[in-house]
Amino acid sequence: HYYITNNLSSMGVRHEWFQTEQYITVTIFAKGVTQDRLQIVIGKQNLSVIVKIDDHAEYTIDTILQHPIDPDTSSHKIFKTKVEIRLCKATGVRWDSLEHKEQTDANSGRAYPTSNRRDPVDWDRVEAEVEKQDAEEKKEGDAALNNLFQKIYADGNEDTRRAMIKSFQESGGTVLSTNWNDIGAKQVEVKPPDGMEYKSWSE
Repeated sequence: HYYITNNLSSMGVRHEWFQTEQYITVTIFAKGVTQDRLQIVIGKQNLSVIVKIDDHAEYTIDTILQHPIDPDTSSHKIFKTKVEIRLCKATGVRWDSLEHKEQTDANSGRAYPTSNRRDPVDWDRVEAEVEKQDAEEKKEGDAALNNLFQKIYADGNEDTRRAMIKSFQESGGTVLSTNWNDIGAKQVEVKPPDGMEYKSWSE
């Protein structure tokens, strides 16, 4: 539970938390907090914090934590604009919330890291998106290659163009040469990609 007196939220006093594999970090954003105005009690599965903002206002956190922690290796630091409390996890599980929930499902205790159980991943959709991106990238790659061939043909001399046409036609589209001196007097052989076999339409 969290208690705020004298509408401290309007003054920007609030707290947030995040986690790593080993720690839970609770940050209370409040300016000018001193040690004599701060009370922190860290238990095996509970956290109690009282921040005295002034003589008439307090910010209090009093909660049962979702999972056990190690109080002996937990700590806190006071900064000019915040108080940072670092809680050492007893086990490396991912927390879905800071507070303990009375009812949890089997997924709440999966080993860290995991996906948030409240936001399940649609793996079919992910796979479809990946396949779509791969297809678009292949399409873009083919288009770029065709543009390159067109540029070579447009910028080349008569021998270059004759070599490109002859090699492409005689090889069934498997060879593209720009060297007329190399292929002008001979038949261009079919060279299918590795692992593939060329067959004519009549076969």
